[in-house]
Amino acid sequence: MRRLLYYVISASISLSVILSAGCDGVFTGSEAGNQRPEMWMSSGPVEGSLTGYQVHFYWSGWDPDGEISHFEICIVDGAEGIGFLEADTTGADKWFRTTVHDTIFRVMANENPQPYDSNDVNSVYTKYDLAHTVFMRAVDRQGLESEVVFRSFTAWTISPYVDITHPPDGTYAYSTVITFRWVGVDPIDSRSNTQDPDLVRYFSYQLPDFLPDSFSIYRDLNEHPLAYEDEWSPWIPYSTDVNAPGRTVKVGVNETLALNKEHIFAVQAKDEAGAVTAIFKKDLNVKKFVVSWKQGPLLTVRETYLGGAKFIGTTMNPTVHKLPPGIPLNFCWEATAFDYGGEIVGYRYGWDIQDLNDPSQWVGGGAYSPFTLCAREKRLYTGIHTFFIEAIDDGGRITRGKVEIEVIQFTMERNLLWVDDLPSDENPVLLITRTMPQESEHDEFWTNICSRAADFLPDRDIYDTTDHNFEPPDIEVIGKYANIIWTFSSSSAADKPLAWKKIVRYIPESKVGFAGEIELNYISIFMTKGGHVLTCGINNRGGGGFFDTFYTPPLLPALFKDDIYEYASEDTTGVNSMPYKDYCVTALDKVDAAWHTGTDWPEGIKRVVNDDGFVRALRDPYDPIVLEHLTGFPDTLALWSGVTCPSCFFNPQLRGFTYVEIFDSRYWLDFKQITNSQNCFHSTYRMRTRNNLSPINIQTVALVVTKFKDEFEGMEEINFIPAYSFHFGLPLWFFDRNDVNQIMDVIFTEWQIIASE
Repeated sequence: MRRLLYYVISASISLSVILSAGCDGVFTGSEAGNQRPEMWMSSGPVEGSLTGYQVHFYWSGWDPDGEISHFEICIVDGAEGIGFLEADTTGADKWFRTTVHDTIFRVMANENPQPYDSNDVNSVYTKYDLAHTVFMRAVDRQGLESEVVFRSFTAWTISPYVDITHPPDGTYAYSTVITFRWVGVDPIDSRSNTQDPDLVRYFSYQLPDFLPDSFSIYRDLNEHPLAYEDEWSPWIPYSTDVNAPGRTVKVGVNETLALNKEHIFAVQAKDEAGAVTAIFKKDLNVKKFVVSWKQGPLLTVRETYLGGAKFIGTTMNPTVHKLPPGIPLNFCWEATAFDYGGEIVGYRYGWDIQDLNDPSQWVGGGAYSPFTLCAREKRLYTGIHTFFIEAIDDGGRITRGKVEIEVIQFTMERNLLWVDDLPSDENPVLLITRTMPQESEHDEFWTNICSRAADFLPDRDIYDTTDHNFEPPDIEVIGKYANIIWTFSSSSAADKPLAWKKIVRYIPESKVGFAGEIELNYISIFMTKGGHVLTCGINNRGGGGFFDTFYTPPLLPALFKDDIYEYASEDTTGVNSMPYKDYCVTALDKVDAAWHTGTDWPEGIKRVVNDDGFVRALRDPYDPIVLEHLTGFPDTLALWSGVTCPSCFFNPQLRGFTYVEIFDSRYWLDFKQITNSQNCFHSTYRMRTRNNLSPINIQTVALVVTKFKDEFEGMEEINFIPAYSFHFGLPLWFFDRNDVNQIMDVIFTEWQIIASE
């Protein structure tokens, strides 16, 4: 008969060996007249009941003519009369003594497997039980024993289960070296009350060729588990360390896995009551897979200005970029072999390598290291250069990424480029509603403004995206100018795609694609090289402005750090996007938008377009940059009378102006528990709304970008003018011509390009 494996006593228990026999009259002889002590169980499982495998017993006793010395306990498997033999209680090794009055026994429950829930065909739980009998007696100080009392009960438990987490579900073709990882769960007395299992074991097995179509390895494991008993590893302790033997094993290191053959890998767990995982389930504790030769890990390479790209294997063409000289390049990377069961063991990188097999041409002598995750900063000044990065997995497969960079010169000899990225029509309806300028009106407006700059030639210095298939200007064109005005619309029409959106859209790390997907953000690079920009345009509900930075359209307000990919995404790489990194904007809002609702919205805040409509903007009265350096800005930025007429759509008496982008709305930063904006955030204009109770009243709608001027000022040997850049979250065409001209005079003076009278 199987013996009790272990027990736990809730108080200290003396384990002294009883020096005479067990149940069959251990203590012989007694003093004349000594009466037997009495013994009783005061609490515990009801006789014949079903209980958990952790059983709490209470007992007591008394001696009518003396004192109880101790109690003796014997536990056997089986119920009285049918489950155990007399020999099971015979002998000193079957009994232990104690002086306490209660004990928690942990007994075995590892027989009679049955479904935990017979109505749930997908259940991973199995119920085990086992009958036990506990014998107890009291012994007085003269060694006289009481009558033996006993209690029979059946202990039960739920078997543990194992979930294989690596490789992931949904993949079938694995490498020749495979790392399996798993998580074990042991329900104690319910599916919600769990702990770690005690032990685990596993096996890897190549399936025979030419199995009949009707054969299912999962069904066979469940119906004939003993047929695979010789395949299992020894039981090993389960571990909290995910890299320990009890949680992971690498298959294919000490044995060769046959290519193009089907294999299975299975894991079982055992709990402290002896119950063992009894259900084998596809993609839970059993993986069926084919071993194949893999092309290599998936390697993702990122750089602040160049964005990111992915590579697999060694045959992919390089990504190609053109950059001005001196841009600080900081490459970082990561690779994964997760989908085919491999693990990355190291990386190496180098520049302009001619012989990939020559270790001396790689940084650090060509050795792969798991800690080489970023390259040292590099600045290139002339020529064409190639950056190489390799990742290698534990099966020896390599992926090589290549990034080719051509350095082009930024002469910046011309004063001003206007990028007209606001396509419109010659539609007479626009003259009545004034929801958009006609194309000719808009061209005339900005041509007149740009002509206030010295040496501005409309035939040379205007880049109309409609004339270039809606593509942004090449970086060679950008490099000829010291200053850029970029006006954009929010058009998402297929026949009028925005060049602006291609430039500013940020690809979060979680969505980096394969080589060639990402358009360079020339504006960010241009400012890094000492250029100055003014960006402004139409921002309606569906797009425009910094809204186009987001990879997927977010609900507003949105944080660039947290919402760059999608609402509630865990990807927080938006801090590297242009609005956050260069313009210092933390949160984006609009007058008219698709807003958050429910618990995602601050309590008591109400957003209604009619209340939020823009009436006018006021120069920021507090910002030190505005107060000290931009004193020429008009106190008020008012709407143009041509768009506030009684028949005009944006008449403030009806609804107010709605093409407005708002930055770092205070109510939203408070809701997100963001105490302050970034230190480099500087407001130039704040809006007045139709209703002063609107939560966006007196919020920022225009910015001055100080970051680059602050960096460049005081530097020696620079051939450009350190100056501020500007962004207006509204299209200036809709505003009072005198106010706009006054603003542009200040900007052109800051850029030192204003034409002399």
